[in-house]
Amino acid sequence: MAVASNEEGKKWIQAIVAVVCILVGYVLISFFEKLAEWFALETMIPYFFGVTQVVSVLIGIGAFFWIMKNPKSADFLNNVYQEVLKVVWPNSQQTWRHTFVIMIAVTIFGFIFGVFDFVANYLLSLVNK
Repeated sequence: MAVASNEEGKKWIQAIVAVVCILVGYVLISFFEKLAEWFALETMIPYFFGVTQVVSVLIGIGAFFWIMKNPKSADFLNNVYQEVLKVVWPNSQQTWRHTFVIMIAVTIFGFIFGVFDFVANYLLSLVNK
């Protein structure tokens, strides 16, 4: 198991929080576009799309800095990172074996449910006649 330094952990945490904040900004932009479509806000508010994009980006940046500067959230994320380092991930052979077993099990259960559906439909067709 690789041992990661505390500084490397901070970089990973910052990168993940940055990606999540970028996604939040994107979702907000999409949300504001839908609001404009529903309520025709672009005709009532000048520069609506520009303003909403700037607001969304500022909310994303603000969320990033708030999360990173808040001691409770920073400590929580650091603890999560330390726990993720302890996870023992399966190797390639185990992954393929588990995938194969799951595919077989899904096929068997699908067949069982298909037979049950066929029988239930047949019995219901007898009742409806």
